[in-house]
Amino acid sequence: MSTTRITTTVILACLVGLLAGFGIGNLPRQHALANVLAASGDQSPAGGQTTAGVNFAQPAANPAEVNAASTTGVGGSFVTDVYKKVSPAVVHITNRATYEGFDFFLRPQQIETESTGSGVIVESSGYILTNHHVAANANEILVVLNDGREFTAKVIGSDPGTDLALLKIDADSPLPTATLGDSASIEVGEWVVAIGNPRGLDWTVTCGVISALNRESISQTGQTMTGLIQTDASINPGNSGGPLLNARGEIIGINEMIISGSGGSEGIGLAVPINTAKEVLEDLIQHGRVIRAWLGVSVKAEVSPQSALRYNLPVDYGVVVGNVFESSPALHGNLKPYVSDRRRNGQFRYDIITQVAGERVDSQRKLLDLIRAQAPGDSVDIELYRITNGQYEVLNTTVVVEALPADAPLIGVI
Repeated sequence: MSTTRITTTVILACLVGLLAGFGIGNLPRQHALANVLAASGDQSPAGGQTTAGVNFAQPAANPAEVNAASTTGVGGSFVTDVYKKVSPAVVHITNRATYEGFDFFLRPQQIETESTGSGVIVESSGYILTNHHVAANANEILVVLNDGREFTAKVIGSDPGTDLALLKIDADSPLPTATLGDSASIEVGEWVVAIGNPRGLDWTVTCGVISALNRESISQTGQTMTGLIQTDASINPGNSGGPLLNARGEIIGINEMIISGSGGSEGIGLAVPINTAKEVLEDLIQHGRVIRAWLGVSVKAEVSPQSALRYNLPVDYGVVVGNVFESSPALHGNLKPYVSDRRRNGQFRYDIITQVAGERVDSQRKLLDLIRAQAPGDSVDIELYRITNGQYEVLNTTVVVEALPADAPLIGVI
C-alpha cells in the first residue's frame, strides 16, 4: 500500500473515532449553576445566575439537543462547532509591568516587561475570567477581542491560591460570552477543546481528551494546587487563562500551565476546574480577594507509622504544629508552638493535631482542606496530642476560625 493511501486511511480512522466518541450513549448531564455559586440574587429571566449583580450564563436547558447540534454537521466536527461558538468570547491579554532593576553598570533603572495570555468573557457586561499569574503585578492590562477591538481592563479581584483572576472591561454594547459548565460531571476520556493565544498565535484551537482528574501541582505563583484537570490538549505559554471546553462548548476549566521537560506541547496540560472558579467568583467581585478561614499555624512535620515508631509517639498519624501565629485563632484555642530548648530549661514540647471537625488528619494537605472548608466565625473542634518531655496527654479544644489576613502569606500558613 502506498504512503498516500496509508496516510488517508489513518486520517479517516481518526475522524471516525472522533465522531463515534460523541454518540447517543454519551449525553451530557445537567447541573444548575445555582447549586454551585452561593449567590444572593435570583435567577435571571434568561436563565443565568446573578452573583453580586453579575449574571453568568448557565448550560442550556436541553443538553441533548445541544449535544446533537455540536457534534454533527456536514463536513465539520464538534471542534469546529465549539470554536465557532466560543472563540468570539476568548480574548488576548497583554500584561505591561514595570519594576525596579539595574542596568549593565548596576545603576538603578525602571525595567518594563510585557507578557501575554488568554481569557474568556463570562458575562456580557465585560467580566473576563483568566489566571492570576496572567494579570499579576500589572501596571496596565490590555485586552483585545476577537473582532479586533481593544480595551484597557481593570482587575476586579485576583487569587493566587487558585491562580484565578477576574477582569472587567467597559464596552458600549453587550459582549459575547461563554457558558460556565460543571466540572464535577466530567470523566476521564471525554474530548475537550482548548482555545487561546499560545506563543502569540491568536485564537488557536487544540483538542484532546481529559487524561486524569484531581491532579496536584505547584502553580507559577508557588502555590500548591489540588483538584486540577489533566488533558493532552496542547496548552502552551499564552494559553494560560483561556477556556477548556466540553463538546457542548461549555467551560469546564481555565487552562493553567503545561508541565514539559522540553517546554514543548508534548507535556502534561493542567486546568483549574470551573467549579473552583464558581466558588471564588463571589469573593472576587465583593472583596477583590478570596476570604478564607485560617487556624494560624504552620506545620513542622507529618507523623507516619515509621516516625511514630522511631520517636516512640503515642499516635502514628497527624501533623506536628510548628509555629503558632500571634493573635491567631490557634493561639486563642490553646494550641502551642513547637519548643525544643533542653539546653536551658529542659523543655521539649509539641502538639500533634489528629482530628479537625471529627475528621482524621493524616497530612498537611488534609489539615489545610479541613480548615479552608470552614467559614470565618465557625467553631471547629480539634483533637490533639500534646507531647511534653516524652509524656503525652490527649486534649480537645474548640477554635473559632477567622478570616485569613490580607497580608498573610499563603505558602506554609494554615
